[in-house]
Parts: sequence; C-alpha cells; structure tokens
Amino acid sequence: MMELMALIIPDALSTSQFSILIICSFMTSAITSVMGVGGGALLIAVMASIIPASAIIPVHAVVQLSSNSSRCWLLRQHVRRAIILWFVVGSVLGAALGGHLVLNLPAEAITLILGCFILSSCWLPITRGLGGKKSIAALGSITTFLTMFIGATGPFVIASLKHMITERKELVSTTAALMTIQHSIKALVFGLFGFAFMEWIGVIGLMIATGFLGTLAGQYLLDRFPNHQYHKALKILLSLIALRLIWSSLMVLI
Repeated sequence: MMELMALIIPDALSTSQFSILIICSFMTSAITSVMGVGGGALLIAVMASIIPASAIIPVHAVVQLSSNSSRCWLLRQHVRRAIILWFVVGSVLGAALGGHLVLNLPAEAITLILGCFILSSCWLPITRGLGGKKSIAALGSITTFLTMFIGATGPFVIASLKHMITERKELVSTTAALMTIQHSIKALVFGLFGFAFMEWIGVIGLMIATGFLGTLAGQYLLDRFPNHQYHKALKILLSLIALRLIWSSLMVLI
C-alpha cells in the first residue's frame, strides 16, 4: 500500500496535502453543480496553498475539464449550442497569447494574480450582458487569456451569460460546456509548452474520479438545495483565502 501511494503522490506533496486535494475535488464539483459556479475558484484557491505555483493552472485545467464535461453531459439537453462556436473562435486566440506569457511569470506573481482575481470575482458585479456573436467571441478570447493565469474564470463567464440565459439549468449547462472548451484548449496549450503532466497523473486521476462523484451529488441537490445563504458563506470563505494568497505573495515581492 505504501509503495502504491509513493507512486501516486508527487514528491512535492505530503500525504495529508494529497488527501485534502482529493476531498476538495469532490466538494467543489458538488458546489458548482448546485450553484453553477464557485467550485473551480475555491478548488484553485486551495491548490494554490498546497502545490507548486508552476503546476497549479495545468493540473487545475485537466481536473476542471473532467468536472465540467461530466456536468455538461448530464445536462446536455439544456445546453444553448448556438453560443459554443463563437466562444471557441475567441478561446483559441486567448489561449495562445496567455500560454506564452504565463510560463515566463514568477511564482509569486501568479499567486498574487490568483488572489486578486478570486477576490474580485466575489465582490465586483458584472452587470452588462452579451450582445451577439462578436461579444461571445470576445468573451471567449478574454476569459481564455485570463484563465491561463488565474485558472477559474467561470464567475466572469456565468455573470456575462446570466443576462442572456435566465433558466437555471440552461445557464449551468451552457457555462459547463463553455468551460469544457476553455479547459480543453488550456490543457492542450500547456502540454505543447512542455508541462510534465505525467508527474501529476496520480493526483489528476483521483481528483477526476472524486470530482465526478461530486458532480453526481450536486445534480441530485440542484433542485433541492437553497443556495442563497450558502452563496454568502462561499463568498466569505473565498475572500479569506484570496486575502491570504495576496498577503503571502506581497510579503515575498515587496
């Protein structure tokens, strides 16, 4: 058993840190399935406190690819398919630009950007909706560029879509479809730029498995769980984690 764990757990992680990541993958997938957003940002905030900065975004991309694709499949009949093509067009350009830049940033700068993004996604309202094909393509380009640095742009995407899509399951499923595309492109770009995914394959595999179980649990709760009070608690938790990341980064950079 110990030999198997030694093969699965990367040298950069302790057994307790490994366990936290596996549990958080389940919990955050369930959160996103219920609320449509939030789990990815929470997961990346936890990951930023545990794993090396250079591995945060690539590992998060593959795990979130699985989580979003399973959620998209379970709610596939509700997806607004007309939106997808134009989002893809913008995403390809955004990933190419962002992937080149992110590999040249220092670890503390990545962590600082993560903290600022998580904090802003909690408290800065996005009230302007999308106005057509060009704006959807722009949304794909901008958020995919940003996701190469910050990982979880779901809050920006769903905040932009909610003015176009008012039905809850359509909003959750369409956001999941767009995030599946975004994380697929991002994982491909990091692979092309040389990230060693095989070193993290054990962690990624188990996080995908528990994330799928979390998605199933979240789907069961989707129509049963009142989320308005929980959403407030999630914002506070994310804010505390973000402030910790910002503070720790500034202590190194200043």
